[in-house]
Parts: sequence; C-alpha cells; structure tokens
Amino acid sequence: MTVSIPATPNNWGAFGDDDDLGTLNYLTPEAVLRGIRSVVTGERHPLNLPLDLPRSATGGPMFKPSAAPYEKRSFRRNLVTNHGKGLVSNDDQVTFATQGSSQWDALIHVGADEEGVDGPFYNGVTRDVVDESGHASRLGIDKVAQVGIAGRGVLLDIARMVSGGSPDALPLDFVCTPEITQACIQHEGLEPQPGDIVCFRTGWAEKYLSAADDERQAMGLAPDGTFQSAPGISPEHTELAHAARWAAVAGDNPGVEAMPIGRPMDSAHVRMLRNLGMLFGELLYFGTLAEAAAADRRWDFLFVAVPLWIPGGAGSPANAMAIR
Repeated sequence: MTVSIPATPNNWGAFGDDDDLGTLNYLTPEAVLRGIRSVVTGERHPLNLPLDLPRSATGGPMFKPSAAPYEKRSFRRNLVTNHGKGLVSNDDQVTFATQGSSQWDALIHVGADEEGVDGPFYNGVTRDVVDESGHASRLGIDKVAQVGIAGRGVLLDIARMVSGGSPDALPLDFVCTPEITQACIQHEGLEPQPGDIVCFRTGWAEKYLSAADDERQAMGLAPDGTFQSAPGISPEHTELAHAARWAAVAGDNPGVEAMPIGRPMDSAHVRMLRNLGMLFGELLYFGTLAEAAAADRRWDFLFVAVPLWIPGGAGSPANAMAIR
C-alpha cells in the first residue's frame, strides 16, 4: 500500500543518486577539524549502555519481547575457556541485537511506500537491494563503518534546561519542539555549525539505569506490546535539521523522537532518516558528559563513533565517545 507523505525538506539526489551516506556528507575535513578544536581538557566520556540493556521482564529486548522473531534478539554471552600446556585463555561468544542497546539506525532501517515513488528508502532506493539472506547492498551500516562518524558534537541538555538546572529526567510524555530546541541552543550559548552531531539529553537512559526492575518495566512496553510514552523530539525538527545541516542526530531515549509515534508516515524517522538521509543514534548515555558540560558550561566536544562493519546490516551498536 502506498501513502501520501507530508511535504518536508528532502535530500534525495543532493549528494548524488548513488549516495549511501546522507547527511554524513556534511562531515567534511573542515567539520572534523571543528570537532577536534572543541577539545580542551582531553576528558573521555563513553556514550554507550551495556549491550544487555535495556531489556524486557522476560530478559529479552525491550521492543516486542513476545514476538517470535524478536526473542532471538536477546543478549547472550558464552565464555569459552581453553586449557593446554599450562596456558589458560578465555574467549567470548556473544549474540545480541544490533539495535537492542545504544545503537545507530542505518538508512536501510526505515522506509515508506510513497505514492509516485519507486523505492521506499532514502534516495528512492528500492526493496530489491535487500536480498533473500537479508543483506542490503545499499544504505547499510557497513557503508558508515567504512568512513566512521567524527565531528563536533553538541549536547542539548533539554532536561536540565527545562528543570532549571536539575539533572532529573524529563516526564515520559514530554515532547521537545523546535522552539524548545532553539531555546536550549541559546541557553547554552552554542553557535550551530554545518556538520554538527546533535545530541539530545532527556535523562531517560540515566533514569533507566538507576531504576528498580518494576520501574524499568513501567518505562518500557505496555502489556499489549505497544511502547509506552518516552520523551523525545517532534517530527517538526526536520526543517531545523535541514537548514542547519546536522550531520546526525542522537538521543538518550529509545527512539530519539517522542513515543508513542502518533502518525508513522509523519514521524521523525520518516521525515529525517528517510527523507533527509540522517542517521539516528538511539539509547546513548550522556550522564557523565552532561555533568561535565554543566560544570564548566561547555556543551560542544569531539564526537567519535565507528559502527561495527556488519555487511549489509540495518544497524549497529553505537560504539560512541565524547572527548572534551
């Protein structure tokens, strides 16, 4: 079934008809150098949750834990110990969901069948780029892994600004509008630059890590399998992101955008990931970074991430770090 998608800014063809990187093209050498010049103290802040979190009450991934295809996404680790001639070695065998913890959504992750358009994915890429084995010859995370993500990161600590300085998380039903984002940019004294990697702090990940098991479940799936409310940005950020030439967007919440998503075809995932070709970094951890930024009121940093080279993959663990 094809649908009409609201007219929004669109980057299809802007970087060439065969482009697989979307707005990561804004990470020019000059943009990378801007990120390097933001380093002052050399502090390192890893931005990743443990690979086994968040998870459902059954121990599986938070999203759709009762659906059979998703049960296989549960984190599993098997330690293999080898003995021989006095030498002992330990190896890991790990199974996990590439999008079950801190993650990048590849551009092949989300599409929409639009009236009058051949393919559902960014740049009009068609379904047949994904073969029977699930390998994507276009728009996969392997394309990103081969170039990496590096540039100036900016932390928009929406939670701290809204609360008047407290690090507490935003309410679960909070929707961050472009006006709130612009207010935060002004509040933090930032000067947006093309190629910025824009990071939204809602406090969700920190709240999840510190919560008891029953509280964690209240932050996740409802009994009917739908996702309950989570704070995040509104789809109207598309215009702002396009005008400012964001290279990527990341959040410490489950989907970057606010949940539940009311109209999927008008969601930030469709508007920004599909239409603009903008990678989404989800479930990142900004706890120590936010504390350091608030302490010296310096909100920009060098953002570095190299997704795993998963041939034809739809996503990857974030593998992200901030260097201040």
